[in-house]
Amino acid sequence: MFKLSSGFKSGLRILTLLAKTEPGQPVPISDMAPKLGLSDKYLEQLLMILRRAGLVRSIRGSNGGFLLAHSPAKITVRQILEALQGPIDLCECSREDCQECVRPEVWRAIETCFSGTLATLTLQHLISRDAFQILPHSIVLPDSPLWQEGGGI
Repeated sequence: MFKLSSGFKSGLRILTLLAKTEPGQPVPISDMAPKLGLSDKYLEQLLMILRRAGLVRSIRGSNGGFLLAHSPAKITVRQILEALQGPIDLCECSREDCQECVRPEVWRAIETCFSGTLATLTLQHLISRDAFQILPHSIVLPDSPLWQEGGGI
């Protein structure tokens, strides 16, 4: 089962906190820890991963801390997930004839849909209170009427 890691969930909370902060205003770890209920050490580890991924930057000094490296509208959930949890890879092999995966092309199609959706969802969407609509995504199989009418992968 594909599960979101606790590191990803915590990282997402860190980034939403930074996104809601005044732009250009660094937030020290000592301020973040009590708000997020995370230890300083764990926060530091996650922030270093996010910094290496280019999602946050740090400011040194007495008025230092962390802030977003880009506007929330430019940071995608896919970037965050890949930084904290690794690439989306349901079928690790790259062979079309893989016996272990049964139908690797199906898993790659699902990865493409999932990855594409996460690439369009930004941090700005997550902090916004605007309404959104969920539309179902699907893979059209050859025996479906849609495929026979010319639709499909």
